[in-house]
Amino acid sequence: MNNFYKQPKLLQWIEALLFLIIGFLPALYIIQMGFAQPLFYLLFIPYTPISQFTSTPFFKLSGIYTYYSPMLLGYMANNTQIDMHSGTSFDYLFVMKKFKKGTEFKNRILMYHLEGLLKIIQSIENKEILESVSIVGTSYFFNDRTIQKLGFETKIPSVLYRINLLANFIDLFWMYSLAQGKLSIPKVWSAKKAGITGAKLLENKTQIIELHNMLNKKMTA
Repeated sequence: MNNFYKQPKLLQWIEALLFLIIGFLPALYIIQMGFAQPLFYLLFIPYTPISQFTSTPFFKLSGIYTYYSPMLLGYMANNTQIDMHSGTSFDYLFVMKKFKKGTEFKNRILMYHLEGLLKIIQSIENKEILESVSIVGTSYFFNDRTIQKLGFETKIPSVLYRINLLANFIDLFWMYSLAQGKLSIPKVWSAKKAGITGAKLLENKTQIIELHNMLNKKMTA
């Protein structure tokens, strides 16, 4: 669990709103300056990581983000579709700072993702989520072979989906580098979209548990 959310609920809301306001001020400045000089709009590229960080607590508390584990969330999740994303930079700061970059870091992220999938499975088994739900995400969660082993199907993402990945390139770059243990450029241009139904995810519960147990043994060895 992210330690931020262990605080009293009222304090969480106060801090979340302060973060949101602080994060929104640079956007107002860029928009204002952009009216006179359109090149200022290019500042939205480095601004994107700032907005992701400062908006995370508010999005979580307001239900826009649904967390299935400390590092796996669903954006605007409902009984029709769960759009999965790895944790934001805010989550990396509070959750991942205690892990060494490289193999340990990557394995811990993968374990959190698997724990998130198991949480979704549990919700389906408890009839809290329909078996017909469509679960989608990017292939950054696992390599293609592992994705297919877990029952996911991959396909080429839409142009809009690729643009969204490029817009978040700065965050993806440093997060990917921490997982690799060195400066590494994520191949966002070759990313695939992975999807599975709730029913199919249930069928692959055993494989998910086995992979989680294997990673857990590596982490504790």
